[in-house]
Amino acid sequence: MVPGRFGRPSVVASRRRLEPGSVRRVAIVASRKVDAGYLKRLEGTLGRGGVEIVETRPEDDPDGRDQVDLVFVLGGDGTMLRASRIYPGKILLGVNFGRVGFMSGMLPEHMEEGVGKLLRDGIEVQEYRKLDVRVGEEAWRTAANDAVLLKKRPHQIASVDVSIGGEELFAFRCDGFIAATPLGSTAYALSAGGPIVSGDARCYVLVPIAPHALVSRPLVLGEEQVTELRLVERDALLSLDGEEPRELHAGDTVRVRLSAESVKIGRTDDWTWWRAVRRTFL
Repeated sequence: MVPGRFGRPSVVASRRRLEPGSVRRVAIVASRKVDAGYLKRLEGTLGRGGVEIVETRPEDDPDGRDQVDLVFVLGGDGTMLRASRIYPGKILLGVNFGRVGFMSGMLPEHMEEGVGKLLRDGIEVQEYRKLDVRVGEEAWRTAANDAVLLKKRPHQIASVDVSIGGEELFAFRCDGFIAATPLGSTAYALSAGGPIVSGDARCYVLVPIAPHALVSRPLVLGEEQVTELRLVERDALLSLDGEEPRELHAGDTVRVRLSAESVKIGRTDDWTWWRAVRRTFL
C-alpha cells in the first residue's frame, strides 16, 4: 500500500488464495430465516474437519470476535453485507439461501463438499474495495455495496447539485442517486441502468435514479475522485448497504469516495466473479 492524494493508503484490488490448513477457528453468521438443520449440518462438517467454531450468531447481532480465520455466512447477499459489518476485515464465505446470492461462495446442497474443498485445497479470496461516505462534517462511514440517496416523498422529485473533485458538474432533478462499488454495481445500480464493473477495478460508479432529463448517463469515477451531492430542496433519505435510512434536509451534503478498506469474499474455484455474473444475470 502507498499513500494516496487524501493521505489514505492506495490499495490495489487483490486476489489471493487461502491455503489448506490455515482455517482452524471460524465464526458463523446465520439469517433467522435459515432452517436450523442446515446450521447443524455445517457445524457437524466443520467439527469432523477439526475446525473450532468460536461463535454462532444471527445477522442482527453486533461486533463479532476478532480471533477467527474465516466467517461462514448462511443467507443471501443482505446477510453477507451485515456479516461484513459484524466482522470487518475478515474473510466471508457465503452459503446462498437468498434469491440472488451473487456474493456467496457455495450452494446449500454443496455445503459439505464446499467445506471439504476449503479444508483440503483452500479457496480463492477476492478483496473488493468499499466506499467512504460522509454527511456534512460527520465521521466517514463505509459501505461495501452502495450508498443510495433517495427522495423522501413518492410524488415529488429531488433537486441535487453534483460536484466531482471540487468542480460543479450538473444539477439534477431526479428520484436520487446511487454510488456503488464494483461489487455493488451488480445490485441496485444495475437495475437503475448502471454498468457491471469488474470486481478488481479501482473505481466506483454514480448512477442517477429516474432523472427528469432527456440525456443522462451513469459515471465511472476513479479512486482519487470525491463526489459531492448537495440537496438543493426537499428532504431525502440516505441508506448505506440497505441499512435503515436516515433523513437529510435541503442544504445537506453527501461526499463519496473509494475507500482504502475492503470486504474479503471467499469463493470456490468454480464460483469466480464472471461465472457468478453469468449464473446470476445472463
